[in-house]
Amino acid sequence: MTTTNLDLDNATITNLASQIQRRQISPRELTEATIQRMERLQPILFSFITPTPEHALMQAKEAEKEIMHGAYRGPFHGIPYTLKDWIDVKGVPTTFEGPRDPAQHYMPTESSTIHTLLKEAGGILMGKVDPGIGIERDLGGPVGCRNAWDPTRSPGTSSSGSGSATAASMGLASIGADTGGSVRHPASNSSLVGMRPTQSRISGFGVKASPLTCDQAGPLTKTVEDNAIMMDILGMYDPKDPASVNEPRYDHRAWLRDGIKGMRIGVPADNWVWKDWLSEEEELVVRRAIGVLEELGASIIEVRVPLAGESRALMQAAGGGGALYYLENFTEEQMAAWPEVRANLEASLQRPLKDHFQAVLKLTHVKQEVDAVLKEVDVIAMPTGSTYGDAWDAETATIRGRTVPARSRAVWRNGMASVCGHPAVSVPCGFGNNDKWPIGLMLHGQRLQEPLLYRVAYAYEQATEWHTRHPII
Repeated sequence: MTTTNLDLDNATITNLASQIQRRQISPRELTEATIQRMERLQPILFSFITPTPEHALMQAKEAEKEIMHGAYRGPFHGIPYTLKDWIDVKGVPTTFEGPRDPAQHYMPTESSTIHTLLKEAGGILMGKVDPGIGIERDLGGPVGCRNAWDPTRSPGTSSSGSGSATAASMGLASIGADTGGSVRHPASNSSLVGMRPTQSRISGFGVKASPLTCDQAGPLTKTVEDNAIMMDILGMYDPKDPASVNEPRYDHRAWLRDGIKGMRIGVPADNWVWKDWLSEEEELVVRRAIGVLEELGASIIEVRVPLAGESRALMQAAGGGGALYYLENFTEEQMAAWPEVRANLEASLQRPLKDHFQAVLKLTHVKQEVDAVLKEVDVIAMPTGSTYGDAWDAETATIRGRTVPARSRAVWRNGMASVCGHPAVSVPCGFGNNDKWPIGLMLHGQRLQEPLLYRVAYAYEQATEWHTRHPII
């Protein structure tokens, strides 16, 4: 394999797609450059669980042949990407970062709909990346994924490999899975764009998820337009998923450049959004970002969503769908080798039914509250839930003098969109700690309003320079 000089740091799907189509860059050259970067950075970042470089080269050669013969498939043709290791690919182990014995790993006989669609679009799978939860962190194993901006920091816990690999250009996109923020959280920690779509807008077939939970796959990319390209591919009805939204594909890039003049942006005044789980430094950066939206012509309107502050606790109390997934898909022997899952399963099964239904009832009030606000404003803007500045192995964090658990604190803000089934996107909005650690702005919209969220996110992105920065590693 020859050494290539492609500028992967500044590479995006959008700017490479036209070069690939015009045959200025070949998919093989791009894939070889990405493999070289993987080989250099994997020992530093631990992003991958199962790299697939040989398979990637085969796909790249096929894509190159197709393009040379005029069979260009679209903007994702020849583009390297990764998948969270919860998403099935036929013939590639899905470990869920779970059983320590490889013999216990699940070998899919059918690919997820996500992988099938990305393959049909011509994407080049570089491998399965660290899901970030499910096993003890251990430097000696495929765990403890690191942040590309600072390898001593966390890239975002769940879906951490998606954030780490994409920020480090070991793929120009990744698909994570977001239950309580696990697309938006690593996007914020890694200075990426991360979209949690409307619940079941992207198929859950072949994903470690249950239609009875808040689980929802979503894309992480370097830019807003790249993210919209991913949603153009993945946002479609799938009869294999019983919860799939039966809507036609949308053109998620149609409104990108329409601006936001006259748009109504709601900003929550509640302490749970700003004070309880957010540092003073993060608050300053995010409020400055909201000021940019106002400068671009949007109206900033104060709103209140007090009930939504309970979203994380209610998600846990109303849980149970995840337990059903494990019971239906794994044997007792497999779960015995996976003590972290066993503990969660038993907790779900022992929860009193009354507590479950009380939580479900409270969740309906949260949804009602947020829906009412979104009738008065077009979009809600707030800080993305993250683990800003946490060391990769941190167990606690200090927020405004208060010690809190580190790993789960992002869910307190991200949970609102999750329990409502609404789309929410995180977009980079600056850095803290002397310009070292990324911070994200979250935009939350009504059901199936992903194109509107992209429009706001793009307007903000293009008015700032955060998307032009990249980690030096």
